[in-house]
Amino acid sequence: MNIRELINDSSQVEVLSDNFAVEHNYTGKYADLSSEKEAEMVSMMSDRPWREVIADSFQDHSPWLYKIITDTGRSLFLDVLDIPKNGLHLDVGSGWGQVCIPLGRYGKSVALDLTYNRLNILKSIANQESVSLQYVQGNFLSFPFNENIFDTIIFNGSLEWIGVGREEGTSIRDVQIEALKKANRLLKPDGLVYIGIENSLGLKYILGAEDDHTGLIHHTFLGEKQAEANFQTNTTGKQLPSKTWSLEEYKDMIAESGLELERVYGCFPDYKLIRHMVDLRLINEELKKGLLSLEHIGTNGQSYGKNHELNEIYKLLAKNKVAEKFCPSYGFIIRKRG
Repeated sequence: MNIRELINDSSQVEVLSDNFAVEHNYTGKYADLSSEKEAEMVSMMSDRPWREVIADSFQDHSPWLYKIITDTGRSLFLDVLDIPKNGLHLDVGSGWGQVCIPLGRYGKSVALDLTYNRLNILKSIANQESVSLQYVQGNFLSFPFNENIFDTIIFNGSLEWIGVGREEGTSIRDVQIEALKKANRLLKPDGLVYIGIENSLGLKYILGAEDDHTGLIHHTFLGEKQAEANFQTNTTGKQLPSKTWSLEEYKDMIAESGLELERVYGCFPDYKLIRHMVDLRLINEELKKGLLSLEHIGTNGQSYGKNHELNEIYKLLAKNKVAEKFCPSYGFIIRKRG
């Protein structure tokens, strides 16, 4: 596939090659490394195995980032999806390629990211893994994709960030629903959306664990206006970059987008490094036994200091048949119908 086949307005896009396109004007940025470090890694991967470069760069100095990049649990959710072979799949916020590379083995995978150098790192990794990808730099909300072309769209750790760069005064929730509505338009009939995301009512957050995105405690379960004010107070006026929600709030957002919720999984210890994915219809029975896996702090991977308390409270929640409301993360499987 030539990347031009994905685009409905070439005036908004610069096509650099048959598999790489850059949106001219878009909002938002996201990076866990400096652009200089990313460029350095692109250079190093030109003549060294990518795993060796990643290990040398992060294993000792940033062990949590190293684990996030290399742990196979990142893409474990693909095993529960009905992904059509030889289909066209979009990974929104492709990052280090932990999802779009295995997704590319199902068919044609498109990696979309805000960062040019990150896509070049991903390109080096994909080439070494012998996986052919299409690369798009831009914002999902504004990139001019053709409609009704994708079989699968993945938001794994990206929907919470989709409001980065939004206009002042715009609700993150509204932007997230806009993104889901666009996904609905881009999907073929019966196409699939997957969302991996934290639960704002996750039990560890209620007990005082840091929010994965802001590092603030007692923050995730605040309403958006309160969360915005809390973040600005703690960051000298910066715009709130992300927002997560509770189970019922996610269900409402999905319904508002016109998509149909098919199934929900509880992800333990979280969606980032899945060890257990449990259908929410079975979650109370499973958690009667207690904690499924030790939980960690999402900002740094350190073991959460209240796992004993989590164990006992999960069992009590399960006995009361409400444990599904308090999972640390969810995996949502959603369909376009009609």
